[in-house]
Formats: sequence, structure tokens, C-alpha cells
Amino acid sequence: MKKISVLLLATALLLGQFIVAQTSGEPSKATNERKSVYFESGINASLPVHIEMYRTHRLGIGINARVGKIVSRKVELGIRFDYDYRFIKNNTRILTAESTLAERASHNNFSLFCLKPNIQFNMNSHWFWGVETGIGYALSDENPKIGLGFVSEYASDQQFGLCSDLYLGRYFVINPKINKIGISMNLTQFLAHGHAENSLGFKLNYRFLTSFLKPKKNAPNSV
Repeated sequence: MKKISVLLLATALLLGQFIVAQTSGEPSKATNERKSVYFESGINASLPVHIEMYRTHRLGIGINARVGKIVSRKVELGIRFDYDYRFIKNNTRILTAESTLAERASHNNFSLFCLKPNIQFNMNSHWFWGVETGIGYALSDENPKIGLGFVSEYASDQQFGLCSDLYLGRYFVINPKINKIGISMNLTQFLAHGHAENSLGFKLNYRFLTSFLKPKKNAPNSV
């Protein structure tokens, strides 16, 4: 957990440096853009691509939500919450009375919760890519205390880990000022004890400015 805390602190400092760098040279323009805060949410689907988990598990589905802030035309900062539920591979639950807890957990579904600070780069008005890193928390349906401990490289009670995501996507505009639909391809990982379990999938998100987050119009000057 000490390593995870250090990585999260480093991520926060990096995001802070981006805020300062993006706003120092364009005071009037940056002031207006910093008021643009948005919310987006949608669904996830993915498949494991690492050999260890690929042997036992397949489709993962879930939801995600992200709050973001526009720093400049090219850079947005945010924080994302992800929830994924991953299903076991069909016909793999072959267990005996002597099977260990880790063996039973490897043949059961599990949930993964992630909270990740995020930075997104806009290549133009449609295409974007981003990276995010934060805390992940796993719960096995077999036993909540084991988490992802069924993976041989992890500890037997591996509930916490470092979750990261690299993604590339495109927005489809519904309303030029407010609403967008975003589709992205995502490479994600759960890292602990120097070992990463990876998955590849997509997100389909709806992005909009909420009423309480919209910038207020300047009041007219009195004569």
C-alpha cells in the first residue's frame, strides 16, 4: 500500500503541473475554459488478455462515470469511477472437496472497483486519448476477502491493487454546445506485487454539461 500511495501522490502532482502549465500563458482564454466542467457516464465491456486470467475468465461488463474539467483545447483533467463484473469461462468449474480457496475463487465471478485520476488529450474536436491511474479493489464471489488472490503471482488476499488505463476514442456530437457520445478502446491493468493482469475492451459514454455545473453568464453592465 505504501507504493500505491506514492504513485497516487505522484499522479496528483503531475496533474497539478499540467493545470499550471496550461493556464499560465493564456489568462483570459484559460479563465473561460476553466469554467467548463462536465459529467459523462456509460457502459464497459472487456476481455482478459493475460494468459493467467484468460484461462479461467472471459467477458467483463460494467459501468463507469467521470467528472472532467477543460483546462485548454487540448487538455482535460478528471477523475473516473469504474465498476466491472467478470464472468468465468464456460465449463471451467471443475472442483473437488480438496480444492483450495484460491482454486475455488479462480472458477468464480468477481467484481472490480476502480477510482482513477485522469488526464485526457484532444487531438481535434473528435479524436482523443488519455491515461489514468488509481486504486483498484477486487471482490470474489467465492470469498470477498480473497479478491484477486487466485492469481498465482498475487498474495492470497489480494483485494487492493493499482488500476491503470490507456485509451483512444472518438466523440460523436449530438449538440455542439452540450452533448456528445464517446466510444473508446481501452487497455486496462490491475497491478500488484510487480504483476499485471490486463484486459482489452471498449467504453460507450454519454457526455453532457449538467445544469449545476454550467458556467454562469456575465451579468450586463449597469449604465
